[in-house]
Amino acid sequence: MTYRYLPGLLSLVFLLTQSFCLGQDRASNGKSLVKEYLKSNNEAEREVILKSLEELKVDFNTMKEWVKLSSEYIPQKPGLRREFAPVGEKKGEYFIYIPSSYTPEKEWPMILSLHGVGGNGHEQVITWLKSMAHNDEFIFAAPTYGSGLWWKEEPEKLVLSVLDKVKQGYRIDTNRIYLTGFSSGGHGVWYMGIRYPWLFAAINPIAGECPLPSLLINLKNVPVFIIHGAKDTVIPVEAGRDADSRLEKLHYNVIYKELPELKHRFPAEEAGKVIDWFRVNKRIPYPKEIKFSTESPGYSIAYWIEITEFSELVGQTPGVYKDISGKLIRTEGSAEMATVEANAQVGDNEIYLITHGIKALRLYLEDGYSDAGRPLRVNINGKLMYFEKMEMSVRGILDAVRKMNDREALYSAYLDIRIPSE
Repeated sequence: MTYRYLPGLLSLVFLLTQSFCLGQDRASNGKSLVKEYLKSNNEAEREVILKSLEELKVDFNTMKEWVKLSSEYIPQKPGLRREFAPVGEKKGEYFIYIPSSYTPEKEWPMILSLHGVGGNGHEQVITWLKSMAHNDEFIFAAPTYGSGLWWKEEPEKLVLSVLDKVKQGYRIDTNRIYLTGFSSGGHGVWYMGIRYPWLFAAINPIAGECPLPSLLINLKNVPVFIIHGAKDTVIPVEAGRDADSRLEKLHYNVIYKELPELKHRFPAEEAGKVIDWFRVNKRIPYPKEIKFSTESPGYSIAYWIEITEFSELVGQTPGVYKDISGKLIRTEGSAEMATVEANAQVGDNEIYLITHGIKALRLYLEDGYSDAGRPLRVNINGKLMYFEKMEMSVRGILDAVRKMNDREALYSAYLDIRIPSE
């Protein structure tokens, strides 16, 4: 530990001691400690806080409740406003609408909307607000990105940053976050839904084309409502039909609506139907079955699974070789995929995984997935890889929240496993 952190740690210890000495309510003190742990970037400081939390000796349900209540949200003026979110050293613009009855005393559903080429976030929010079906019950957020090409690295970071900033500033129900977009914004909906399925309760691509159709398998637990115009000459209707056909073959939850007279424009008359559909869909934070594929090590989380080490071949194309100078040469072809299929047999205290292109992974475990009183079996590729009792921990809950910024999907333990060579 470096000495430059010592004054801060001493101050923290003093404050924690004072709070106990002053007879501070245990629940209030616990929530304060949780808040300090989650915002601290100092490992030594977190260790001090963790020790104080463990000394409170509360059950995990109480700890989870403290996590949910640890954020402090200030009252916000209703209406539409322009805000900014950090994107590296830059700032990205987004527009946010706050309902007239907003109060931080309850959780609110959120609709995140992506514009098309030539559009902007302001227009997107206004478009959805024109539908009276929203009943002033949703928080709307829409980033602006110049080109509208949402499947690039910078706009992807913008979308994630906006989502994080809104969750930090407003009391969002993370089980009711919905993603919609038109035209190239529809492309972005497909892209973000496939890359981050665990973030969204449902997605609604409108007049968009899926840029990664081979990864639609990732949407097993994400309902999809596709809308496309039959007379669309900008993004031909075949794009919507193809995505629907692929999802149907996977037996996923998909609705496809083709509007026979619609050209390439936003179907305002359908907005109410989409909002009604959003209302009946909530995210499954702990799905018993997961299917996840990626050709890039940059995408490693799917619900309660995190890939912590990929095979060296992932992301490369078949036929990779080096020329005489040692330069890597790639032939044409599909990139090598990392895949994982998981099935949690909750009653039997067993988890089955089939993996490819993965060397190690971490399982985040929710109380209902494993009975702490019995050994947990983890079978990977037909081999028993773990058979022991899991130790639930306060650290497990808090570190998962720090990583995922999600106070609804809470995990009491995590398990790191290396996978034998294939």
